[in-house]
Amino acid sequence: MKFKDKKIELLLPTTVKDSEGFSNQQLVPLCPPVWAYFRQLSGKEIRASMTTAFTEEVLFVVNWREGLSTDLVVRFRGALYDVTRVDCFEGYKGEVGVYGKVNLKSLHKP
Repeated sequence: MKFKDKKIELLLPTTVKDSEGFSNQQLVPLCPPVWAYFRQLSGKEIRASMTTAFTEEVLFVVNWREGLSTDLVVRFRGALYDVTRVDCFEGYKGEVGVYGKVNLKSLHKP
């Protein structure tokens, strides 16, 4: 068992229409914030054509719960991570590994 000492939010991207009929995407919490183990798996900085791109892969381990999928987004310390894989550890209902990549759009807030 890993020590879960970080709080994360599991968010579901949902399309809603505003009062003028335009569609906007919002992140709706799937559940209250949960305790998680956090580990950075890799980080890479790529420089090409006068631009810099940064990728970071991370692992969150949370207690088992229904509804975890690759459609989710994880918010941790203000950064958003797109879920790339959910690992149920051989199908047991104990802990679930949630793998993610940093959402680059979340890093370029005005």
